[in-house]
Amino acid sequence: MHRKLTAIAVLAVLVATAATLAAVSAAEPLAAKQRVAIQLKGGASFVLAPMTSGAVKRDAGSASACCWTRRYVTRDGLTHEIDDPQLTLIGKRGTLVLRNRIEFFDIFDGWTATTATWKVVRGTGDYAGFSGGGSGAGVELANGNAKTLFQGFLSPK
Repeated sequence: MHRKLTAIAVLAVLVATAATLAAVSAAEPLAAKQRVAIQLKGGASFVLAPMTSGAVKRDAGSASACCWTRRYVTRDGLTHEIDDPQLTLIGKRGTLVLRNRIEFFDIFDGWTATTATWKVVRGTGDYAGFSGGGSGAGVELANGNAKTLFQGFLSPK
């Protein structure tokens, strides 16, 4: 009799475990943060490249910035220009709107270095409902050619 109860108890545990595993596997996956890189070229075009697997796919298109709020601070004798423009990326997969905080540093011979932080404001298409942010750095040459690289995380809300 004891063996029959033990066998029934083991069978009950196995059935309960199988039911739990089936419920967990059927559940929606948690929205995972996906590491991405966004390269701006001259401020007029962008390439968004996923650095890890996830919902975000490679995209490219036009970039524009508006609503600059120029102000200056001096730290250790060096003047920095600080702006917080809205950056709009319009790609084949949708539109991604970011808010930036950029610091500009004049370095030499008309060159400028930048550091930045960014945060998603809103998105459309494949980017609808996404949140995220990160940091970035860039350089602008005396001839006006500029490149900026943002890295960070995007995830569905």
